[in-house]
Amino acid sequence: MKRQAQVIIGLVLALMLVTGAGAAQIAEKALLSNSSEFGNFQKAKEIKEKGKKSLSVWENYAEFIKKEPSRVKSLMLPRPGELKVAYDEIWVKEMDYNPTLVVRRENRGKPYLARLYWLKNKVQAYTAEKYCQTDPLTWEKLEKPGYKIIAVVSRQAMEPELAKLAAKEAAFNALTPAEHLREAYQALAAGNPREEDIQKRTYGRLEDARQHLEALRRQLEKYDAEAKKLLQEVQYREKDLKKYKEVMQKAAREEMIKKREEMAKELDRDFLSKGFDVKIQLEGSDKSTLKLECVLFSRPMVFALVDKSDFLQNLRKAGFDEVIFTNKNIKFTWEIDLNI
Repeated sequence: MKRQAQVIIGLVLALMLVTGAGAAQIAEKALLSNSSEFGNFQKAKEIKEKGKKSLSVWENYAEFIKKEPSRVKSLMLPRPGELKVAYDEIWVKEMDYNPTLVVRRENRGKPYLARLYWLKNKVQAYTAEKYCQTDPLTWEKLEKPGYKIIAVVSRQAMEPELAKLAAKEAAFNALTPAEHLREAYQALAAGNPREEDIQKRTYGRLEDARQHLEALRRQLEKYDAEAKKLLQEVQYREKDLKKYKEVMQKAAREEMIKKREEMAKELDRDFLSKGFDVKIQLEGSDKSTLKLECVLFSRPMVFALVDKSDFLQNLRKAGFDEVIFTNKNIKFTWEIDLNI
């Protein structure tokens, strides 16, 4: 019983996690694995190393973006000052689109490099690097072309964004399967891919539709897994209940047989005490047939025993199905069905 209780408690907690994931604290790594603000890091290179760094924006680029204020976002460090970080892990990902700068790479240029610095599973900083061959101020070719840090975002600046992402993720996780399906329909309904004029075709919010459908699939897989666990528990209990019933039925059967055997002994003593030599036999696999044989039995005597006493009622209580009175000398047999 203790083991069964532990199993049920575990399954209930698992279901609570499935249905109430939004209420739990969402890990920062889960939030930043793919976000609209910092990009998709789902297949990023993960560098496991400990260290300390001073991060700073390439000074020439920092000076350049002062002339291009539309390219500067509030999260970025406003000046090319240093940001000192300690870390035990770095995520590195090539990106064609840098969400921090809201710009795409040049057609012939190399992709951006985005980095997330982690310490004990907490993000410490975000950097965006651009492959530069020329100085953005003079447009002169650099002696050593390469990746330059063009944006640095501190943890302090990221914390409000993390809170927004957590709230958004919690709301997303709280959606029911039906709601995910509805959102996917609406995302696809925003497009018209069957427009005859190919130039007027639109395809809707495909990424939104994919996210909702993948979440729906994960939910169904979890519910299916939990349902299978519970079904296994049901099957275990059904099997155990069947064994329990069989054991109890066997015990009850043996108890009734014992009761009938004891009653037969009492009848033998009772008849002897009254001067009747009665041969008593129990027949059948359950010993539910009582056979009484005596040379003194007669119809009037048996009738008096049956009609004037609670003899038959006591036999029924003991589980007897039939009683047979016989007197072989006069070839007398009286069979009484006790189930009628």
